[in-house]
Amino acid sequence: MRSMKLGFTAAAVMCVLSAAAQAGDCIKVAAVGDGLTHDLAVIMSTHGLANIIEAKGRAGKGEVHTKCETGTFGTTECTSWQNACK
Repeated sequence: MRSMKLGFTAAAVMCVLSAAAQAGDCIKVAAVGDGLTHDLAVIMSTHGLANIIEAKGRAGKGEVHTKCETGTFGTTECTSWQNACK
């Protein structure tokens, strides 16, 4: 449960730090998720990304990119990002 809270907190921070990705009304949005297994971390980051994009009233455009590494205490931490346009 603590990992889930940490994942959502990190996702919110990444949402605030999202930057302009290209011309027009598109931005790059990122989310972080962590879990005891690689698969769980990927699910947390990609679903968090989808939730952030929807909450911003945007639609994902292009491929979702995900990068994972070993996090604190042996968990896996993944970051997913995608362009999102209005």
